Amino acid sequence: MNLGLSPMLVAGITLVALAGCGARPPVKSFLGASYPQVGYREIQPRSAPLRLHLAVEFQRNGEPFPKGDVPLKDYSNRILVNSGVILPVEEGGEGEIRIVLNNIADADTVAVETARRGLPLWMLGKTITDAYEMSVILTSGGRSARWTGIKHAVHTAIGNMAVPEGVQSFPQNQAFAKVLEQMLLRALKDMQRSGELAAPPLKTGSGPADRLR
Repeated sequence: MNLGLSPMLVAGITLVALAGCGARPPVKSFLGASYPQVGYREIQPRSAPLRLHLAVEFQRNGEPFPKGDVPLKDYSNRILVNSGVILPVEEGGEGEIRIVLNNIADADTVAVETARRGLPLWMLGKTITDAYEMSVILTSGGRSARWTGIKHAVHTAIGNMAVPEGVQSFPQNQAFAKVLEQMLLRALKDMQRSGELAAPPLKTGSGPADRLR
């Protein structure tokens, strides 16, 4: 699913696809190296996962973008189940987990770059960045915990732009799932570390954004 991609990245890939005859240039994505990687082994599964209703909102530059809600919910559901911490349910849950993901995109970047040089991206070589920022709100037992400012980025190398040495790359259609997984696992890890997910109901504590209230 590519609904999480910004207009900037879609425009760049479209230019590659329409780049005329000859071999199609490779399009590879990789995660931003400045953000820590988190694996499922770093998350402590619960003997009885919290049964929570999953609500999501996908945004683009701070504005709701409903087309992104379906892949956001599908991937989030899978990540939460695999974590062993939260089991999303439609009815009869112990509370709610709400995930808001904002794709910070700048569609003008590609247009300006291409117009200025007069050459398509597949010839120039271009690295396009999709930045994301996530908020997670947990509500259970009459208390809530809010985690904000969870950031990450996906870089996509188009044409003859090389992926940095030693960096793991993957097909661009996997980018959204991979960056979401890292952001959500980091949120779960941080919430466990500070006590919010230690045991139901949510324990009083503090996080980077708000205290439980």
